[in-house]
Amino acid sequence: MMNSRKLLLILQILIHCGFFAGLFFVNVYWAIFTILICYIIFVGACGTVLFHRVITHKNKINPLIEKILLVLSTIGVSGSAIGWAGTHRMHHRFSDTLKDPHSPQHSGIIKTYWYSSGGPEIIRYVPDLLRKPLYLFQHRYYFQLLLTFHAIVLLTCPLIWYWSICIVPAFLMWFAGSTVNCLGHDDNGPINSDIMGLLFAGEGWHKNHHDNPSNPNFNNKYDLGNLIYKMIKE
Repeated sequence: MMNSRKLLLILQILIHCGFFAGLFFVNVYWAIFTILICYIIFVGACGTVLFHRVITHKNKINPLIEKILLVLSTIGVSGSAIGWAGTHRMHHRFSDTLKDPHSPQHSGIIKTYWYSSGGPEIIRYVPDLLRKPLYLFQHRYYFQLLLTFHAIVLLTCPLIWYWSICIVPAFLMWFAGSTVNCLGHDDNGPINSDIMGLLFAGEGWHKNHHDNPSNPNFNNKYDLGNLIYKMIKE
């Protein structure tokens, strides 16, 4: 049976192709509106807030909003919340070493971008999440849930809606996270980048985050992720 990392790789290659192909056929105003909405929901709320600041680093948000965002995050095709959090906790524990699961210095840019999420070794880093039934359900049935959703949308909606609902969220969530993984460290360790910070909802202030990982504020007034977090925190 194909492992989850290889399946994610195949799906994301298809999604990246679909995203750029769609740009040639979708009305420019529709594309801009779709990308903006998906950016706020999937890069901002699901990615940097839920997956990173809440699940990985154990900050609290409103429980109902947490459940809603967890369901939405499945559309992001970045793997289960358990897989993502386990991988990123490993990243912090072994940052910039051979055991870092997404170190561009040790794994290279291509592998870091495409093939750095999940793996059986991450389970030991998420005992808290394994005790949460909804998280465990999403992890066990992630691809069944995802592919069922894609099939329903593809069979019942016009292609423009399939592109907007399924392809754009998945591309943006992966692109933001993987780009920061690739460019957020240099030979000296984590770095801050104002450009990536503004583009990726605060994630570019990566050194600030590594200096204080449990703080949901990445120490910049333009940190969109922190602004979203403050609106939905417990």
